[in-house]
Amino acid sequence: MELQLTPREETRLNNKTRAQYYSKGLIPAAVYGRSIEAGPCFVSVKHSRGWHKGSMFDVSWNGKPYKASIEELQYEPVSHKVVHVSFHLVGKNETAHISVPFKVVGKAPGEKEGGMVNLQFDAVTLEGKPDDIPEYFEVDVSELHVGEKVTIADLTPPPGCKWYHQDEEQTVVTCSHIKVQPVEEPETPEVAAEAAPEGAETPAAEDENKEAA
Repeated sequence: MELQLTPREETRLNNKTRAQYYSKGLIPAAVYGRSIEAGPCFVSVKHSRGWHKGSMFDVSWNGKPYKASIEELQYEPVSHKVVHVSFHLVGKNETAHISVPFKVVGKAPGEKEGGMVNLQFDAVTLEGKPDDIPEYFEVDVSELHVGEKVTIADLTPPPGCKWYHQDEEQTVVTCSHIKVQPVEEPETPEVAAEAAPEGAETPAAEDENKEAA
């Protein structure tokens, strides 16, 4: 997808001004990168619903083509609409370090064994040229059983890419038994009587002794 980035002069915007721009379909944003001068801009709100950290786009900045990845998204707390975006711009032939979200795919047999698949951390950093770095890194769990895990060492980087400062022993996904907390049943009088030490009087026995007296 290609995004249109429009430079802006204001470096700071108050909430009222942000709302005015949003009503025109514009979200305040900022761009930075190793080979460009950082600066503020606007981006269209049109496709923002599906954005996430690591989303990749083709953009044009100062007349040159770049690959842009989303580094940060800020949201309005009540409506949860995007109010600011930070883009990391990388030249087409420039090597970049980009954080890419994990995406679990497949159905783990461990789920039929009473287990649950758990993603241990959200993203992995890849080194490579922008066109070689995917928007997601898929982790296939279709052979994962209860008690097993997937580590970085079990995964293969996309063609043209390599892991960037990643511990190969780091666990990415696990499949473990679902822990069920036991429910404590309230004691019935019969159970309480059975549990009483030999020779001890139960409340009912005490009442009978009082009546006999």
